[in-house]
Amino acid sequence: MRAVKSSCALLRVSLLAALLAPISAHSGALLAERISAARFDALAVGGPDADAGIGDYALSNGVLCAAVAAPEHETFLSPRGGTLIDLGYCGRANDQWSSLHALPNFDRERVLPITTVRTEIASGEARLISEGEAGGLRVRVTHALSSARPRELRVTTEITRLAGGGRVFGHAELAMHPSAQLRSFHLMRRHRERSHGFQHPGGDSLWSMLDMVSAEDVHVLVGAESLPPISYGLEMRSASARSAAGKTRKLSSFSVTGEDFTMTAVAAREFWFGGATPGLMQLLQIPLMSLDEGETLVLERAIHVGARADVASTADRLLPGAVLVTGRVDDARARIHFTTAKGAPVSEVRPAPDGSFKLRLPPGSYRARATAPGGRKRVREFSLGAKGGSLAPFELGGAATLTLPRGRTMRLVFLGLGKTKTPHFDDDGLGLSIGKGKLRKGSADNVISLASAETDASEVVLAPGRYRVLATRGLEYDVRETEFALAAGETRALELAAPARALESPGWLGADLHVHSAESMDATLPLPQQLAAFTAHGGEVVVTTEHDRVVDARPTIARLGLGDRIAGVVGAEVTGTFHGGDTPFTIGHLNAFPLRYERTASRGGAPRSEGVRIRAIIAELRAASPAFVQINHPRESKPGKVGDGSYFSHLGVNGEPFEPARPLGAEGNRVLIERDAASGLRDLDFSGIEVLNGKRFSRYRLVRADWLSLLLQGERRTATANSDSHSLGEIVAVPRNYVAVADDAIGTFDEAALMAALHAGRSFGTTGPLPFVRLGSARPGDTFAGGSGELRVTVRAAPWVPVSELRVYVNAELVATRPIAAGRSAALPLRFARDSFVFVEVEGRANETYSAVLPGYTPFAFTNAIYVDADRDGEWTAPGLPKPAPPLLADPLAN
Repeated sequence: MRAVKSSCALLRVSLLAALLAPISAHSGALLAERISAARFDALAVGGPDADAGIGDYALSNGVLCAAVAAPEHETFLSPRGGTLIDLGYCGRANDQWSSLHALPNFDRERVLPITTVRTEIASGEARLISEGEAGGLRVRVTHALSSARPRELRVTTEITRLAGGGRVFGHAELAMHPSAQLRSFHLMRRHRERSHGFQHPGGDSLWSMLDMVSAEDVHVLVGAESLPPISYGLEMRSASARSAAGKTRKLSSFSVTGEDFTMTAVAAREFWFGGATPGLMQLLQIPLMSLDEGETLVLERAIHVGARADVASTADRLLPGAVLVTGRVDDARARIHFTTAKGAPVSEVRPAPDGSFKLRLPPGSYRARATAPGGRKRVREFSLGAKGGSLAPFELGGAATLTLPRGRTMRLVFLGLGKTKTPHFDDDGLGLSIGKGKLRKGSADNVISLASAETDASEVVLAPGRYRVLATRGLEYDVRETEFALAAGETRALELAAPARALESPGWLGADLHVHSAESMDATLPLPQQLAAFTAHGGEVVVTTEHDRVVDARPTIARLGLGDRIAGVVGAEVTGTFHGGDTPFTIGHLNAFPLRYERTASRGGAPRSEGVRIRAIIAELRAASPAFVQINHPRESKPGKVGDGSYFSHLGVNGEPFEPARPLGAEGNRVLIERDAASGLRDLDFSGIEVLNGKRFSRYRLVRADWLSLLLQGERRTATANSDSHSLGEIVAVPRNYVAVADDAIGTFDEAALMAALHAGRSFGTTGPLPFVRLGSARPGDTFAGGSGELRVTVRAAPWVPVSELRVYVNAELVATRPIAAGRSAALPLRFARDSFVFVEVEGRANETYSAVLPGYTPFAFTNAIYVDADRDGEWTAPGLPKPAPPLLADPLAN
């Protein structure tokens, strides 16, 4: 998520909460049953976000298939189940649903006490009923599918305040779509001029956050463009409070939409003054409300499921008095957006392959806007009567088309020249925005990856204009480029030679240990496309680390014919999001690999992550295999900033940041070295630390201080560099780790050898330069014996990667700076008065070509440490923290 980007969005929810708190086998028959090993294949929903496994509960009416997590299984944001985790069309493998998370009293840490899930088929419905009771609260959540409404899942939530129970002033439910994995469209059916559509208010200030609050009506969550199509329409049917005697009173609901969630909320009573439209005056009343003892809050909602990735496939059923509208567009890749005459969004539709489209709208005056790749668009105004109507055809005109070479492996970067805009391919055309920022998600970027695979595009559509195209194949190849002009309606071939290899790296494997695809709940880039992009950019070993899901990419690598160029390692990103249990501040994010993929297990057999300390996760992992555990992006990019994904900013337990200039035994820091009574493990017993994450060079400066502090205190950890790529816009395989192995041939890839080298720290991280370092005969990860020796550094780089400076560090102190260029070497004599460690950095200043190929990156590399046994006693003794601490520890941004 970008560290599960839900961190920022959920922070907004937390701010709002603070305001509200006191100042198949699916034959058509109805089905509800627990998933067993024998019935897994018959009951699994299927799709990129399908999580259910043995022990979870399946629900079906033969059209829709759903799954509810078993109470003992974790779900996103919660250590408990009982909630909806999968929803899609039976047999279509199109599940893109993440989760539906409940917030009693608007508190994300107050978990619904679900203890049982029971199945029921009665009155024409199949039901899964989740129930529980704790802390003066009784809960029942019913998920129901019927034959009468085959494309609708009914969800009824009942929360009862028991005698002696605490106040219940409201309830909210989060439909999660982290990092806009689903695109949310807001529709006010009876007050259409107040609809937001895909342009949602938002921001970081209190007032902009209040703008996010709107009267609840319908939200349509549109699935990703490049995945099996689906959409979800969220409708709040009713909200009421029911007394023990059966008397009911109506309640109003409201909603908040962010990048990562769509929240529906209801207060325990109607607002006493200020009207029904939610605002600051109304929200301030909520903390004063409560259900009476014995009263039950009842929320009736429906989730409508559409078979297309557009708004109309669900909104058609929800717009009152809607009549049929038909039309045609001359390019089936178009999207057609409909607004009222005053510009308020009403619907959006994607055409069939023949260009025809249909949808339903209420009678009235409208504006239709058709947009298509290449910057083509047409706008038409029309009036619609009670009998519906047909629109005149949209003629967008012939596209400017560039055909692409076949059978070549390379990454093509497109840049507009002069007044021509740089293109964004595969943009979904929805124009989703939160606040002032338009969100480009999924595979939208100015890059095309060719891997001589079935995923390769044969052509691209461009706006008429002038273009520059650069072809690259990663860090060990040169860059080729060409320029051309395209006219409207013109088709021409791209004439560009494949990049040639510029250098070799025998005995080293280029590995990215942190890669995502649509199999993560916060990404939409299909796994085959991500693997092709990895290949096109010269990566060799890809570790798939989806959030809390174990996914085995190796069968897909083989199916795409990429097995001679890349090797896959099975992993997962263990993601802490729940603030409670043993970790009131979460565990952040950590990667674990290699793992065993369990096809029929919940989330593929991913380890638990919510409400437990890192040491408990390590113990669970070690019981199965000697996994490499890597702490991911443990700091935010700015000093002092704290997020759920930045573990060293809060340490999970005490909320205090790790202080690298202080000993591990110091107050605050010492939680890292507390041993578990049962396993004897510490939170510190991970294997590596991700010091460089993507292009975030300022984050590197901060995390480097943490890594060096651990080395100085005798905690040897491998420093890594990874892309954390979720989309084509986040470049995969850069940065990467070069890991020393005896046999670097992909055809004979030895996973055990790779793991042994990583555990030992025989690697370096880079965004371009390749520093090969020896102290005597010792390389990074090795131990050098002696009080003096010559450090020799040779830097190699492709011609487009600039290198200008070498920096040498001993025990976190900068001891030498030298100018150096690619292809050159430097030799430095070093003397050691005590056991020490040595590492180096090389850096350059990005030139125009580098910036075009890797925008926002810095040409940079760092090595892991070479350990120095100065007294030759056969043991390495940590030098300890110096007093005062060097600038690298006391002020991580000083260097």
